Amino acid sequence: MVKHRWWMALAWLPLGFWAHANEAARPVVKVGDVATYVVNMRGDKRTVEEVVTVLEVTGAQIRSQFARPDRTAEGLTTREWGLVVSAASNTRFDPPIQSLKFPLTVGEAWTSKYVGTGTNQSQARGDLEFKVAATEKVQTPAGEFDTFRIESKGWVTGITWQGVVQVRQTFWYAPSISRYVKTEFQDWRNGRLWTDNLTELKSFKPAP
Repeated sequence: MVKHRWWMALAWLPLGFWAHANEAARPVVKVGDVATYVVNMRGDKRTVEEVVTVLEVTGAQIRSQFARPDRTAEGLTTREWGLVVSAASNTRFDPPIQSLKFPLTVGEAWTSKYVGTGTNQSQARGDLEFKVAATEKVQTPAGEFDTFRIESKGWVTGITWQGVVQVRQTFWYAPSISRYVKTEFQDWRNGRLWTDNLTELKSFKPAP
């Protein structure tokens, strides 16, 4: 059976300043920002580093390079880190996956529905729920950050292929650097855990 793994792009979302204790403003992103992450693929029992470099910032989108030891690719997001084109698979999401909704406010909840189209024209429909669960201090290899914890769950249903995938993801977004500093991603197929990834910020170098 062919594994339609492109929905794992949800886990590749890239990782404002505090407006006040329970609210965060729109991200401030600049060309040349570089964030290095440690990706622990717990199911495969292996770890890789990924370097995310902002290449271009326009009025509507952010284009970034994602470099791992085995490959380099580009991804595209909205100015609020909504996923437009996945660097993991080059899948395009229409409309973009809205994983953040600014200004971030604890208790805020929303849904994001989309159709993802892969490079081979395979398609699936996503239906995700998001909630800003709390503010939280998080320790990462890059240090400690004040974050918003965003919890997400939902389903990806095949359009051109048969099957349903259950997905769950938790993000820790740090307004001080306008990025995620930690994410946990899991998905299930046929009731079996398929993917189990933990991604943590190792370092961040802002543009000069």
